[in-house]
Amino acid sequence: MPYSNERASAGGGFDVLNDPEVQRFIKSVQTVKDHSGKIDLIRQRLIDVTDRVRELEEGVVMASDASPYESVVRQDFPSVRVGVIKLSNVLIFVDQYKRLRDRNTAFVDPADIADLKKKSNQSKIILPGAGITHADHPKTRSFFRASVFENVFHAEQFHCKGISLYDTFIELLRRTGKSDLSGEEPRPYGDDAKAIGSIVIKHGREGIEFKNRSPVDGQQLKENLFVPLDPGYVDIGGDPAQRVYVTDALRIQEVFNEEGGNTECFNRLMSVLEHLLVIHIIRCSFESDPSIVANMNVIIDGPLAIFGEGARFHRSIMSLLHEIRQKCSDRNMRGPIVMGISKTGKVVEHAQLIENLLSRDSDDNPLEGTFVLPVSDEYRSTFIEPDKIESSKNFGDETYYGQTFIVRTSRRKLFDVTLAYPFPRKTSIRGTPFRDAKVDLDNYADDISHMVSIIEMMQTDLFQNALIPVHLAHRYASIAHSPGGKSLDRFIREVLASKQATQ
Repeated sequence: MPYSNERASAGGGFDVLNDPEVQRFIKSVQTVKDHSGKIDLIRQRLIDVTDRVRELEEGVVMASDASPYESVVRQDFPSVRVGVIKLSNVLIFVDQYKRLRDRNTAFVDPADIADLKKKSNQSKIILPGAGITHADHPKTRSFFRASVFENVFHAEQFHCKGISLYDTFIELLRRTGKSDLSGEEPRPYGDDAKAIGSIVIKHGREGIEFKNRSPVDGQQLKENLFVPLDPGYVDIGGDPAQRVYVTDALRIQEVFNEEGGNTECFNRLMSVLEHLLVIHIIRCSFESDPSIVANMNVIIDGPLAIFGEGARFHRSIMSLLHEIRQKCSDRNMRGPIVMGISKTGKVVEHAQLIENLLSRDSDDNPLEGTFVLPVSDEYRSTFIEPDKIESSKNFGDETYYGQTFIVRTSRRKLFDVTLAYPFPRKTSIRGTPFRDAKVDLDNYADDISHMVSIIEMMQTDLFQNALIPVHLAHRYASIAHSPGGKSLDRFIREVLASKQATQ
């Protein structure tokens, strides 16, 4: 490393280039396949949807985002840490937004902006990390599992019209396949049990069964463990310290670290919760008044996909969302549109690489209007992730509940969008394989129009390729590591120190 203000030698790179080993390496390697001859293939897949963009007159746009933070109270062994997950939902009413946008002045009334900001909801979840225990839960991992069950899924802040987040979770369990909740080869159900999705009816009671491994400590189970939905837990051998919860089906606890950092664990819980809360809000709104979701447009920060241990719940969300949309259709209502906007990733990087192809035609004339590029499995394996995806397998089969589109707006901004599949499950659609049906715009009916109309209306120059609702949701959900995070660290440290002093 140079000293401060010390300049590097102008010819410092020549000895590297002239080194025999470097020259031998350069001569021996090959570059990746040149796709310049396939430029026309990319342009041929570009679909002009300008005529589908229309001025929206009513409805609501809801954007959702979440942010995790782990506060380190004591870094030395034994480590003491606390997890915080902050969730944000921002509501923007289309008619109010249009009044702000369509003013005949360059200045905006601060009161109107303040009113817009009021229509946001922030939720905070505090979770025990390493070194944090409770009188009823002497083991840190058990305390974490109990907190997820009691302080997240039964939290009052997520109750709506008598429906808890736990109730929605049970509904999603009913829609999952008969799979082993411990992630291993399942044992068969007993003769006296039958199953509906992952729900087992045994001796007249509904519950779930864990097979092979115990969620408490990961040890081998001697027999299937039945956990009733009501009250939602069971004590192995009658011991409260060996309590197993229905919410252990998320399997988030498998990556919990009792002695160190739990950033991965909190991230995975946050990822699942962000999607569960969105479908929970849609479900509660529909149960309260179907007209609420008739013109609802939901934007999630990131793709419509769940990764990690809770990935299998993406199919349940896909099923429940389709059912709600179908019920809306039966009432001659449009129903909720759900899309994910990714700011980073391989698709975003690819879109930036082909930005010039999406801006000009083959004769180098500017392309005017709005365009979408469906990212089919074939396109992805050819241009974005070559040699990674098997040609016969559907991309995102275990994680995604939405199809990826690259959207180029009339203002030449690029967006990586996943639009919720218009199907209840990933099966052949009228004889067409799912991997082909999911990129056919005809199957999405009016969803494509609403997707591009929302993006055209909400795009902003504030950040590169940004949408106003996503920006606001991120602003209210994010926890800055400094100074915000450091202040949080100090607050938690002082609270815990005062508790130790009084014990």
